[in-house]
Amino acid sequence: MARDEDRRIALNDFAGAGLPGLSYADGPCGIRGDDGATALPSALTLSATFDADLAQRYGDLLGAELVASGHNVLLGPELDIGRDPRAGRLAGGLGEDPLLTGELGGRIVRGVHAHRAIAVAKHFVCYNLERLRAGEGPMQERTDARDVLVGERELHELYLAPFRRAVERHGVVALLAAYVRVNGTYMAQSRDLLDVPRRLWGFEGFTVPDFLFAVRDAEAALAAGLDLPAMIVPGPPPLSERTPEMVDALDDDALARIGDHVRSAVSTAGLVAPTGIADTAALGTPEALRVAERVAIDGAVLLRNEGVLPLPAGARIALVGGEEIEHRLVTGGSAGVPLVGERLPGLETALESEGIRVAARAGGLPDVPVPPLVAGDGVDVSAVIEDSAGRRNVELAVAELPVDEIDHDHPWRAELTVVIPPHLGALVVAAEFAGEAQLLLDGTPVGSGFRDASPLLAGPHYVLRAVLPAATGSRTLVARFRTGPAFVFPAMGMVPRLSLGVVPLAPAVEAVDTVARDVDAVVVLAGRATGAGMDADDLGLPAGQAQVVEAAAATGTPVIVVTHGAGPIDTPWRDRVSALLHVGLSGERFAPALAAMLAGSAEPGGRLTLTWPDGSPAVPPADVDASGRLRYTEGVDIGYRSYERAGVEPAFWFGHGLGYADVELADAHADGQEVRVTLRAGAARGGKAVVQLYARPEAGETLKLVGFAAIRLESGQEATLPVAVHSDALCVWRDGTLRDGAGDYDVHVGFSRGDLRRTVTLRVG
Repeated sequence: MARDEDRRIALNDFAGAGLPGLSYADGPCGIRGDDGATALPSALTLSATFDADLAQRYGDLLGAELVASGHNVLLGPELDIGRDPRAGRLAGGLGEDPLLTGELGGRIVRGVHAHRAIAVAKHFVCYNLERLRAGEGPMQERTDARDVLVGERELHELYLAPFRRAVERHGVVALLAAYVRVNGTYMAQSRDLLDVPRRLWGFEGFTVPDFLFAVRDAEAALAAGLDLPAMIVPGPPPLSERTPEMVDALDDDALARIGDHVRSAVSTAGLVAPTGIADTAALGTPEALRVAERVAIDGAVLLRNEGVLPLPAGARIALVGGEEIEHRLVTGGSAGVPLVGERLPGLETALESEGIRVAARAGGLPDVPVPPLVAGDGVDVSAVIEDSAGRRNVELAVAELPVDEIDHDHPWRAELTVVIPPHLGALVVAAEFAGEAQLLLDGTPVGSGFRDASPLLAGPHYVLRAVLPAATGSRTLVARFRTGPAFVFPAMGMVPRLSLGVVPLAPAVEAVDTVARDVDAVVVLAGRATGAGMDADDLGLPAGQAQVVEAAAATGTPVIVVTHGAGPIDTPWRDRVSALLHVGLSGERFAPALAAMLAGSAEPGGRLTLTWPDGSPAVPPADVDASGRLRYTEGVDIGYRSYERAGVEPAFWFGHGLGYADVELADAHADGQEVRVTLRAGAARGGKAVVQLYARPEAGETLKLVGFAAIRLESGQEATLPVAVHSDALCVWRDGTLRDGAGDYDVHVGFSRGDLRRTVTLRVG
């Protein structure tokens, strides 16, 4: 009887084993797929709060809406380290530091588990980029995923560390195996890596693979210790399916382990059976929206402020880029949450409710698709297509590949050519596509990128943009396209495709000069859309937006730039604006949150959890090579640690963030394994402080975050904040063993990695 039940579990037949079924839902930033769920600020925005209690409240809300939507298993949190600032999926993660990621992620798990639901920590492990995450080509011809080559030390000290903390300290009971290969073996088929949580951390829960492409050899995955064969979700079957014959071939002990792992997770979480029916009245409740707005405010990072913020009561502003708000709010892919249009507050209404008058408006070249160019009036459009039917030339009426006439069962490629007549002003070209594309102007590359789909499941469209300078003669714009990683699921509206459109740059720039007159400040909204299935094409603002910012700065009127998006943004114009406020992806309560921060009724409380480079990153992460390998050559020195190693100053350090209060770090001293930090707020206003502790795991190593805590002070208040030093943050991998920190350490105390004000010595362990 026991073997029969274990067999059923191994084949996803939970009812037959007397267990509640597992009903999965994305994701880390809200419940995707259920109309009415709260579109929360992204997990990365949450991480900027440095507030573990708020992270648990965030998880509590996720758990409540998960169960209310009829599900009982959440695919999240994402505990992937933000290794590469270009990574498209940064919004779903919790930053570049393993301690912060593991602690906040673990607290999210606690919040979800409080609702007798399971949180599946993902993506285990070394999933830090989208390029070749699941290979290329249609299902029948899908190529291998990328192979991450990583050393044992950085694997354990950096990439496994958040999962370890979440398992050991916060009770994670489920892990999701990533798409990628690690050191030559698919993660879902790696006995060595699947065994690490059980052998080293005491993990007793179950493992499950990511969607569709994670398992390439079901028999190898079963032999490696992957507990469940696949997630039970709508869509095509995985590339390699587990069969009853495979399960029957397991010995009793191996099969019993699968049953034990799943039962342990179900028991620990007290798992409720899924209803399969959404209780819409319990989604997007007033309390949920209050939590969402609090995270949006507490996770917004004020990077620069030359005294212009907060705005005075009755301020008159020019709003630039206030159109197309929705693409500024959520990420794309499985972490994207559909927005409820009637629930979105209007930005101008929100500003007016805070006493800020929008006296003038101008467009800001938002990062959204534009209609494809139409042939005629000097514009010629043609394409050369190579697919299974051969090579052919096609004359087109619009600059869009005729995908309905192409065989999608096999990879194909094309060149879309647009002859553009002379134009007196610069143009911004916008390409939307699913696949891989390179844009060339008269043979010179001006942009390139890849997309699995656009949009992907939920969230914004992914647009590749470039500026075409003014020309006195005709120019030839070519888009070289291949299907590459594009998903081919026609029933889900996903097929390889490409379209090209252009908009003139001059009207947007000239409008800024006009609206900047007779106002107290110009507020410019700018940023890029990213998400799963793509990586940022570069770290600058989308083409044309930097010119809009520069035009605003040139007017002499104070300029407040409000940036949105996930990853760091290169800001060469930052010293020419009066304030820079990064709101990340702040979800559906963006408008009232922004209005409150501009007016000063609320203070931006965020601190960066990804270092912002000044130009290129100090240690540019390697790209996937021609053989599909991605080498992590930088060791443990990623993010802020890479800047110390390289001796380079970033634009904004990890942990940086300003507020409206003047908070002094008056004293710091050791007390056992804590540092007690005395803080004093100025008399003018109270506000938030985030104390951060850094130490070197060993002599000669770079500084690493080993403790943090957030506090709010009233005006004039003095308070002493105890901040724990975490021994696991000082761990060192040597001779096949991970040893937590022990001994005497110099601990540097401050408000960011670049603002360290005290040093104390204490004994750890």
